[in-house]
Amino acid sequence: MRRIALLAAIVALAACSNDATSPSVSLVGTYSLRTINGNPLPFTFSSGSMLVSDRLSLNADNSYVDIATFSNGSTSTEQGFWSSNNNVITFNDQTDNIQYTGSLSGSVLTEIFNNTGGFSGSVIEVYQKD
Repeated sequence: MRRIALLAAIVALAACSNDATSPSVSLVGTYSLRTINGNPLPFTFSSGSMLVSDRLSLNADNSYVDIATFSNGSTSTEQGFWSSNNNVITFNDQTDNIQYTGSLSGSVLTEIFNNTGGFSGSVIEVYQKD
């Protein structure tokens, strides 16, 4: 259950380094979750929990914090570190000890999770930079 909540809360980005493989825009900033597998928020999980918002903050020190808020007023926080190489963002989730990837296109951050959180197949989360 915690993984499902954190899955919805997932996300993280970070500042670019000056190497040639970094995106041309800064990853650092705050992002709001817009869709999960193409479905807009609020999103209801198979467990019945309803995610109403999710904000991901990517920090210049390559750390991130993702806070998900549910319809019952509870929150779930994920923390970890990110890195970027060849437009692939790697998230190292220190809360659940997993790793997942994402990418940035303009101000849209997309995260991909494989076979996690009770979902079969991939879960795609799309965030918009605030």
